[in-house]
Amino acid sequence: MAEPLVEVRGLAKAFGGREVVCDVTIRLVAGDLLGLVGANGGGKTTTLRMLAGLVTPDTGSGTVLGAAIRAGRIDRRRIGYMSQRLALYPELTVIENLHFHGQVHGLPRTAAGDALTRFGLEAVTAQRFGTLSGGWARRVQFAASVLHAPPLLLLDEPTAGLDAVTRAALWGWIMQFAGTGSAVVVSTHDLAEAERLPQIMLYHDGRASARTTPAAMIGAAGATSLEAAVLARAQA
Repeated sequence: MAEPLVEVRGLAKAFGGREVVCDVTIRLVAGDLLGLVGANGGGKTTTLRMLAGLVTPDTGSGTVLGAAIRAGRIDRRRIGYMSQRLALYPELTVIENLHFHGQVHGLPRTAAGDALTRFGLEAVTAQRFGTLSGGWARRVQFAASVLHAPPLLLLDEPTAGLDAVTRAALWGWIMQFAGTGSAVVVSTHDLAEAERLPQIMLYHDGRASARTTPAAMIGAAGATSLEAAVLARAQA
């Protein structure tokens, strides 16, 4: 059996006395692509931030990339994390942002140029990040997140607000990256998009369902789509 990159159990987190994540268990091995789906505010982002080492769980146990999740020692340099909020330097150009990320991870300067080509960013190479449209900015942020080929990639609503062409391109790159042997976790509230994922966990009020496939959830509800299945489950 493959050694897990992530193996955590019973994760819970509260803010201001309100529990936002409760009893979440996740196991990931190389090549896994898992979707965290459900409405905004359901606990998906907090789960990703715990896996990224940005938030410490109140309770729970397990490891992320070999480090105890509650010890504060997760090596974030080995994780690619793309938040909902655009997080690159707005005053730097696209190539400057990519060069900076490459330097942080000890990569040669050629890595940034390779990313420009791979993700079709040549048209905005010299443009300041803060002036980019939403679609271009998301492309650049994704490129920066995977530049160092992390074994664990965490994406929080990566396609929110994108046009159909950019959204399709980004999903293609996500699938390709998972195919390289990294584990990928994608948070999304778009149930139509979530149907393309091989495995999902459905979040509701901080609790996550057991890991399943979109097809299994659709079939169990006797529905024709994941959206219909989730609605049926909510109304049961």
